[in-house]
Amino acid sequence: MKAILNNETLKLARTYLGLNQKQFAEIAGVSQAQISSVEKSRKPLTKELVENLKLKFGDSFFSQNIVEPNLKVHYRASATVAKKYTDLFESRLYLISNNISKAIEYVDLPDNNIPKFDLEDCKLDAEYLANEIRGYFNLGRKPIDNIVRLLESKGVIVYFFDYDFITAQNKNFDGVSFYVKGVPVILINNKIQGARKIFTLAHELAHLIMHNHSDFIISKYRDLEKEANIFASEFLAPKAALRGELTNLTFNKLFTLKSYWKISAAALLYKAKEMYMSKDQYRRWITKMAPYRKSEPNDLHVDSPILIKKIFTVLKEELGDEEFYNEMGMSKKIFQEIYSTLNETKRTKLKII
Repeated sequence: MKAILNNETLKLARTYLGLNQKQFAEIAGVSQAQISSVEKSRKPLTKELVENLKLKFGDSFFSQNIVEPNLKVHYRASATVAKKYTDLFESRLYLISNNISKAIEYVDLPDNNIPKFDLEDCKLDAEYLANEIRGYFNLGRKPIDNIVRLLESKGVIVYFFDYDFITAQNKNFDGVSFYVKGVPVILINNKIQGARKIFTLAHELAHLIMHNHSDFIISKYRDLEKEANIFASEFLAPKAALRGELTNLTFNKLFTLKSYWKISAAALLYKAKEMYMSKDQYRRWITKMAPYRKSEPNDLHVDSPILIKKIFTVLKEELGDEEFYNEMGMSKKIFQEIYSTLNETKRTKLKII
């Protein structure tokens, strides 16, 4: 059957490359007016138009249907970030979402064990809910040794991305979370420090549990980012378990606690302020920590995700290289650009269904 070209993929290809319509038209060998007409669905996408783009994007890119993840809540877009960069990022999110949507039809994944809670039922107490989730995951009051493996065991697909246009300092792109056909997904900027990765994973878990679904009505007056931060801090290091640990702090004690609880020194100091410290004491500590604000010493090791590697490895082994990239709707080159942090992995127990 002849593939039907999808108009939406033309704009996706353009934003993936970070080009305006005029620049993109030059690559495609057509006029800017024609690009504009196709993107607005006034004219159909033709084989002739995409012929010059197939070498970069692959044979099946322009005939795929795009699954767009719900990004309206948790993608921390900012007015200070140029639209070009948000377009570059979102185009990759759409393609990752589409790949996952296709892959999960073939591969038997761990069950999704991420619960959904209405924070209103907890009197908007994100700390309380964090402790409830710790109990649900049977974590007790001990540190979370490996949050990546914990999330993957609960059915979350985690991926650490690394794109040239995103720096380690741009917190708008630290992480994002969404569901694809009921499967929870968390994407994290691989450039950021380990402690920040861990906190962002817990932050995005909070969004998956409390915000990133349509099961509940969420008031527009709530600060969802603050709720997720409170949840993450308590989920990683419960106050009840830290009682007495944050008094008489020294640098050595602070960084020992950081290593033990897998949470940044800055986050521990903030918890100390909430529990014990006076404003003056906290201010003095912040001054001491000022040289390390952008890069704390004694960073934490974070294991790379393995579930997404296994999914693609199993699928590639089953389909073969050519059919795999056709099914993913992109060329091998685009796939390698999007998933640049994936390495070869050992044979897996995941199976084709």
